[in-house]
Amino acid sequence: MKEEKIEEQKLPNQPWLDLRLTKEAIDHLWEMINQRPRKPLTMNGFGPNNKVYDIEDKNDWFFENVLKECSERLYYKDWNNYYKVHIEHSIPPTVFELQLNVQSRVGKMWANHQKQHEYLPPHAHMGLFSFVVFMKIPTHWKEQHTLPWLKNIAFINASDFQFLLGQGMGPVKNINIPLCPEDEGRILFFPAWLMHQVFPFYECEEERITISGNIILANT
Repeated sequence: MKEEKIEEQKLPNQPWLDLRLTKEAIDHLWEMINQRPRKPLTMNGFGPNNKVYDIEDKNDWFFENVLKECSERLYYKDWNNYYKVHIEHSIPPTVFELQLNVQSRVGKMWANHQKQHEYLPPHAHMGLFSFVVFMKIPTHWKEQHTLPWLKNIAFINASDFQFLLGQGMGPVKNINIPLCPEDEGRILFFPAWLMHQVFPFYECEEERITISGNIILANT
């Protein structure tokens, strides 16, 4: 996979990948979106009005050309995993696959279409790894963060994606990822346990469109 990394400050031992997709990959995803079923899925935890559609990765192209490499990079970043497979040979080579969508029992990826005021509350995913691809971002975070009626709010997160890092009863660190149209084609690939949420956007009639899915170990 040929990707261009996002130029931004990285956290020490950051547990996710932040990458740009190639035009070929983006075009493939748009083809998947445009061939979606007409009837949206009903998925728990996706906010009150979000429309979520099953989409199909034809011939597993996106998995083979993007997601497989992302999975290997995060999995073998853990030295124990690398040692057991490549040095000790105590376990067989790791095989990854897209997890079947538990709500639809058909597709393995889904497209989330949101209108203004819609959001995703804090949640984690199933499986080993998860991802989100920002396909259409109709607003700019600079404009969203300076909406007049938000000026007295201590922490302004309008239109942001946010990771929530913390353990047990300890403090939670919020990692905001402000979004704008330049982020279209950006993928965040992260451990499925990592909590995250998506804040609503305002004063825009266009949809925000993202694609998500989960990765599991096929040989366990």
